[in-house]
Amino acid sequence: MTRLREDTLHVSVRHFVRQAGWQLVAGQYPGGSDDELPPLNVMDPVLACDHSPDPSRHSKNKLTPDLVACKHNIMLIIEMKPTYSLGDERKLEDLLTSRRGDLLSALRDLVATRGVVLPVPLQQLVFVPCLGFGPSSAYSRKASFCYFKVSALSGVTFEGNAVVPAI
Repeated sequence: MTRLREDTLHVSVRHFVRQAGWQLVAGQYPGGSDDELPPLNVMDPVLACDHSPDPSRHSKNKLTPDLVACKHNIMLIIEMKPTYSLGDERKLEDLLTSRRGDLLSALRDLVATRGVVLPVPLQQLVFVPCLGFGPSSAYSRKASFCYFKVSALSGVTFEGNAVVPAI
């Protein structure tokens, strides 16, 4: 089986989520460019606390999810790699626990500066971490996560959890 590239996974999951009626809120294609969606840059407030002439240091400890989608009060935070990534799993766990305040701040900024309209107030959102990867990846399923398995550009299957049982 041919290994899928990260950009193919991203396009596939983006299309799948949109077709299921989810609002795409933020995203960043592999390589960092996206003409359709703004990125959700979750900055470290200690490093990004000024308007310094050296903004590159602000990217230290910055987290930018691959795709963010919302439906009703559920917000999917999605990371994708061609194969399962423990690093992405940990990134999502960190984002939704120790960096949750930074995530909320980034979402407030996205709403205020980019005109993103959410279906419910920010405090009512339920965040769901999601991983996307190729179908042959070995992984240990976590009850709090959802999974997108991508076999081809139009071949996506979804494994939900208690919050998002099906898309």
